[in-house]
Amino acid sequence: MSPRIPIFLCAALLAAAESASAQESSAQESSAQDSNASLESNASAQESRASVETNASAQGSRASVESNTESSQAEYELGDVVVTGTRTETSLSDSPARIDVISRTQIERSGARDAAELLEEMPGVVITRTFRGDAIQLGGLDPEYTLVLVDGDRVPGRLGGGIDLGRYTIENIERIEVLRGPGSALYGSEAIAGVVNIITRQTSREVELEGSVQAGYGGGAIVDGNANGGVRMGPLSLRVSGGYHLAEPFRRDPGQVATSGSARDQWSLGSRASLDLGGGIVLDGRVEYLTRRLSGVDENATGAVFDRVQLGEQLMTGVGMRIRTEGGTQIQGRLSYSLFREQFLNDQRGSQALDDVQDNREHLTQWTVQIDHTFDHPVLGNHRISVGYEHLAQFLESDRLVSSGRRFRISPFVQDDWTIIDNAGLRFGTTIGARYDVDSQFGDQLSPRLGLRLDPVPQLVMRATYGWGFRAPSFQELLLRFENPSVGYIVNGNPALGAERSRGLDVSVEWTPIREAVFTAAFYRNDLDGMIATVTVSDDPISGTVFSYGNIASARTQGLELRGAFQPHRSLRLLAGYAFLETRDESLDRPLEGRPAHRVTGAVNFDHPETGLGANVRSALSMDRVVFLDANADGAEEPQWLGAVAQVDVRISWAFLQQENRPAGVDHFELSVGVDNILDAGDAYLALRPRTYWLGARARY
Repeated sequence: MSPRIPIFLCAALLAAAESASAQESSAQESSAQDSNASLESNASAQESRASVETNASAQGSRASVESNTESSQAEYELGDVVVTGTRTETSLSDSPARIDVISRTQIERSGARDAAELLEEMPGVVITRTFRGDAIQLGGLDPEYTLVLVDGDRVPGRLGGGIDLGRYTIENIERIEVLRGPGSALYGSEAIAGVVNIITRQTSREVELEGSVQAGYGGGAIVDGNANGGVRMGPLSLRVSGGYHLAEPFRRDPGQVATSGSARDQWSLGSRASLDLGGGIVLDGRVEYLTRRLSGVDENATGAVFDRVQLGEQLMTGVGMRIRTEGGTQIQGRLSYSLFREQFLNDQRGSQALDDVQDNREHLTQWTVQIDHTFDHPVLGNHRISVGYEHLAQFLESDRLVSSGRRFRISPFVQDDWTIIDNAGLRFGTTIGARYDVDSQFGDQLSPRLGLRLDPVPQLVMRATYGWGFRAPSFQELLLRFENPSVGYIVNGNPALGAERSRGLDVSVEWTPIREAVFTAAFYRNDLDGMIATVTVSDDPISGTVFSYGNIASARTQGLELRGAFQPHRSLRLLAGYAFLETRDESLDRPLEGRPAHRVTGAVNFDHPETGLGANVRSALSMDRVVFLDANADGAEEPQWLGAVAQVDVRISWAFLQQENRPAGVDHFELSVGVDNILDAGDAYLALRPRTYWLGARARY
C-alpha cells in the first residue's frame, strides 16, 4: 500500500506538533544542530539505510536529504552501502553508476505490502499489472528487459516476460536497489534497462535481540500480517520472518463478468543467518519459501467464461563466503538454488472444450566467484579491479516442451573502477568492464561497458554510462508448443533463435546547492535489434495457422527524468519528479503501446519524533498513453489515446509508548490509517485496485 496526503494537512500536523513541543523547541534546535554537525562521523553506523531518490554522490561533505530520521539520530547519512552497481559493497556516495535506493525506514513508513507497491510511484518506473502479477518497466522497455535479483541472485519464474514483484512482501525486505541503465557487463542477460536488487533483512549489528509484529486490514477483504525476529549471539546472527497476505478480486466495471484484478492468497517464511569467523572471513546463508494463489474470472471474445487459478510456489536458497585481506583484496563466493513451480488452470464454465491445465517447474542453480582488489598508485591513480566468473544451470519441466528444457551458461567478467583525479574537491574517474556469456542454446555474447564520473566541485556529480546488452531467448520462445484448436492456431518454439541485442546510454547530473536540497537530471536511450517477434510459418484453412518466433524486430526508447528533493524542516521532506518518454517500434513504425509519454510523481513525508506523528503521501500522474485497436473491424489498427491516470495514496501514523513510557523491551507501538488510490483511478490497461481504506498496527522491540 502506498501513502499520501495533501500538503496542507502535513502543514497542519507540523503546526500541531510544534505547538505540542514548544517548551522544548530551543533545546531541540540546539540538539538538531549538534546532530547535523556530527553527520559524517556517525554515518557508517547506518550502512543498510539509503535514500529512495538520491543517486549516489561523491562528496564527503554532502548528505542525502531523502534519508529518514530515527528519533534524534542524524537525518543525513553518508555511509550508506550499495552492492548492485559493482557487485560488491560500495558507499552510495562513491557509486560509479546511477542508483536509487528504498530504505527499510521508508518501507515501514510507506504502508506498501510488496515490492511492486514500493516501486510503483518512483520516478521513471511503471508497474504493469496482469492476471499473472505485477512486473516492472524501466526506461520505457517491457519487463523482460529488467533483471530482478534477490541478494544478488537471479530468480526463476518469469511469467509473460516479467518477474512478479508481488511475490516479495515487505516483512523480509531490508532495502531495494535500482540500477539505471545498461547492466549486462556485470549481470548478463535481461539487464538492458536496469537491475532491481531486493536485499533481504539481517539482524542489526547494534542489538542482541529484536523483532516486530504487524497487522493490517483494508476494504475488499485485504488482510496483511507479518512477524520477524532477530538474534545476535557473538559472531552469529539469525533472523526469521513470515507473513500472510489476502485480498479479494476486483472489477473496474461492476457490469462485467471478468475480474480486473486477481484474488491473492499468499504466505511466506524465510530465514537469513551470518557467521563472522574472524580474520575477515564471513559466512552467510538464506532460505525462503512462499506459496501464492491468484484467481479470477476471464471472458473471451466469443463470450466464453473461465474460472482461472494460478498456484505459484517458490523456494530460494543460497550460501556464501566473503574473505577480506589486509592487502586490499576481497574474495567472494556464492552458490544459490531456486525452484519455481506454476500450476495453471483455466476452467470453462458449462463446457470442457477450452479447458487448459499446465504444470511448469523451473530450476535455477547459480554459482559465482569474484575477486576485488584495491590499490592506490602514485602515477596510475586509485583502482578497484573486479574479476569474476558466473555459472548458470537452468532446467524446465513442462508437458508442452518439444525437446529437453536444459541450458547452461558460463560467464567470466571484469571491471576496473579507476579514480584518475581526486584532489581538492575535484574528482574524475572511469569504469571499464566487460562480460562474455557462452550459452548452450543461443551461443555467445560480449557485453562491454564504459562509464565516466566527474565531480568538478563537491556539490556537483556528473555520470555517463554506455554499454552493450542482450536478452537470451526464453524457454517458451525456444522450445514450448502451444495449441488453441478452438480458435485454430498453433505456436511452436524456435530452437534457432539468437539473443536480442541492445545499445544503451545513461547520462545524469546531480546538484546539491544547499545541504537541504538535491536536484537530478538524467537522459537515457536504448536501441534494440534482433528482437524476438511472432512470425507466420504456414496458414492452412483446414489445419489452422502455425506461428513461431524470429529475431526480426527492432525498437528504441529514450527519455528525460528530472527530480528534486527538499527538506525545509527536519520533520518535513518534499520530493517531486517528472519523466518524459519517447518510443518507436521500428518494425511497425509507430510508438510502443501503453507507455506514458509524460509522468509526474510527488511525495510529502512528515515525521515528528517528539510526538510520534507521521504522514506520508505519494502520487503519480500518467498521461499520453496510446494503444492500437481495430475499432472499425477493417483489418487495420488505429491509435487510441487513453486518458490520464492519477494515483494518490495516503498514510497517517502515530507511534506511542516510546522512551521512558514504554514497556520493558518495547521500542514503540504504532497505529496507522490510510487510503490507497484515493481518487479511484484506473482503466482497462492500468488495473489499479479501487479506493481502499485500511487500518494497521505494529509493535517493535
